[in-house]
Amino acid sequence: MRIQWEPESQEVPAPVLGPYDASRAVLGPPTASYRDNLLPELKYITGFVGGGYTNDFMTYVNIVLLAQFSRRIAIIPPFSPSHIGYNESNIPFGDVFDVPRLAEALRTPVLEWRDVKKDIGTVAGPMSEKLGCWTCWAAFDDGPRGGRARENRLEGRLGLDISYTKVPTSTMMPEGYNHLSSWRLAALGFHSGWLQGTQENQPMDSEGPLKHRMPPDEQLLCFDFLYYVSTIRPWEWDEEYNPAWQIASKMHFAPRMVRIANGMLMRVFNVQTDDDIPPFISIHVRHGDFKGMCGDVPLPDCLASLSVIARRVQEVQDELANTRPGFNGGAPLKVLMTSDERDQTWWDDVRSLGWYFVDHGPRGEDTTAKYGKWYPPLLDSVFQSMGTGFVGTDRSTMSMVARRRVQDWQGGAVRDFRWGYPGADDH
Repeated sequence: MRIQWEPESQEVPAPVLGPYDASRAVLGPPTASYRDNLLPELKYITGFVGGGYTNDFMTYVNIVLLAQFSRRIAIIPPFSPSHIGYNESNIPFGDVFDVPRLAEALRTPVLEWRDVKKDIGTVAGPMSEKLGCWTCWAAFDDGPRGGRARENRLEGRLGLDISYTKVPTSTMMPEGYNHLSSWRLAALGFHSGWLQGTQENQPMDSEGPLKHRMPPDEQLLCFDFLYYVSTIRPWEWDEEYNPAWQIASKMHFAPRMVRIANGMLMRVFNVQTDDDIPPFISIHVRHGDFKGMCGDVPLPDCLASLSVIARRVQEVQDELANTRPGFNGGAPLKVLMTSDERDQTWWDDVRSLGWYFVDHGPRGEDTTAKYGKWYPPLLDSVFQSMGTGFVGTDRSTMSMVARRRVQDWQGGAVRDFRWGYPGADDH
């Protein structure tokens, strides 16, 4: 009798979870209700956005910072398409940034809403459920805030119907500028702080379908908008001491984003492998909405010319030559431009300088058709961070974040160019 040999079945071992794996901070897979997936022994924090990609990134950094201050687990929402059109879908934070690497660096789990609640981003949308949160936006009654929470579309896409309570006046920074103290906001995550805040202000009616009123949740601390938050003084993001930057510098781009960016740079520089991508100076020129800030100043006098930007590029070239003798064989570094400028003549002038750029349009990488409308600005931020040097636009948060990444991640030389009136960058 012929006996047919059969290999022994081998069970695939279950993956070994690290101590900071996201699954350790929830009961299990995403559930219809967020409440059903929170561990009773843990406390959490989240917030919402609607200020554009870079400002929303800074807001999410503040969420993680307050999580550290209040000993909570951060639940980071997806990015909201406020700057590209609400007909676009949200994009998960973890599709852009490396969340497991961040959790390892912080030595604590970091969650996304997709880890907690299911059906986020589907056509039908997730089930709607009640939640009580704090509003920072309503703390300042002047101007457009009007004593109400900041409107955003992210709550609805997460299936949350929120009743807001104004944060107590003690959270306001004495310097003004509509900034709040991160330490004092974190105090609301403890029962004594919660008591103080709820005794001062009463919950507002929710504006969602459930029409309810409830105090801020104590297990899931949440805020409407944490962009205008500082530790010592307003607008401190560019300060060396800023603890928020200690968090932001650990938010590296997701491996897939880096692979896509490397592929595009290989084609731009005509090399075969990512190891062959030459060192370069990245530039970010913000024109789009800044043109509207020029007022009565003609655009040619208001926006920095390419010759002004080239002067700053040369300063970076010179600094790198002095601080890194022999680097790149002593040759000047290549220059890579990123910008939201749409005038083709301007881009032709960029090319005439011998500078490079990734063409996201149909005649180039056709980035939107391949990956979606989110990806041109996302990939530009990756390119910017890869520079050995960087030149950015003064007063642009995208430039500010890119500049700090180049300083921290690449040890690079950096400059900003000023703009707004004739001779603004004279120095």
